[in-house]
Amino acid sequence: MRTPLVLTLAMVLGLGCVYPRRGTSLSPVHTDRTSTGMIHAPPHIYRLTVVEAHVQPRMRGDLDWDDDGGLPDVQVRIYRNEELVWESETIDDSLNPQWNATLPRNIEVPPHASMRFEVWDDDTVGGDPVGIHRDNGMPDTALPGADARILLEGGSYLTLRADNPTPHRGVGIDEYELRPDALLITRVLSHSPASRAGLEPGDQIVAVGDQRVSALSDARAASAVSMAATRDSTLTVIKDGESTEQTVELDQGFVWLTM
Repeated sequence: MRTPLVLTLAMVLGLGCVYPRRGTSLSPVHTDRTSTGMIHAPPHIYRLTVVEAHVQPRMRGDLDWDDDGGLPDVQVRIYRNEELVWESETIDDSLNPQWNATLPRNIEVPPHASMRFEVWDDDTVGGDPVGIHRDNGMPDTALPGADARILLEGGSYLTLRADNPTPHRGVGIDEYELRPDALLITRVLSHSPASRAGLEPGDQIVAVGDQRVSALSDARAASAVSMAATRDSTLTVIKDGESTEQTVELDQGFVWLTM
């Protein structure tokens, strides 16, 4: 007698176990421009705001931006090492569009990174480049706390503001599985206490301070690991591929969310 396919699938799926997944909490640290620099932000990380653009009245070749003589619909795109990092909303019919849009996370721009700032006339049927600025690292004019005007090919320009980055309080374990006797790490945020302590996906947290995960409810285990960077900086961990436990110390520094 052949086992029905549906029953076979149910039996196979029943052998597995899906563990709930969570992440440690984060809370923003409210600082001003001067105080942020005093809490030792990592180098080459910025809070970047796209302020505005100034677009030439006509396209190259002395052409109208639109067939009906209208103004351009302007959008900004930021690339790092040929990868699109962020794009703005499109502002219609403007030669001086103003966004004052801060990127949703800090942006990491090492000096060797190939950066490209593009401004486009973003028509519904296609697009025409307003201008492009290329640099290695952040443009030299982008100084913390000041608006920086960067010249684009074609004579237009884009105004940026690079401020000190925004810090968060937290451990920086972005995702883990709640297992009966351990928290299995699946994602770690860079520039966080967890990453600085060497925690990686596949590592298992078996104790927070003197509390064994096996003795805690899911809610208490989640709370304990979220507060580990402020209340108890000691984790007992089994590294991925190993069998012995080791103690890991978390610093009480910040998480610097980047894109």
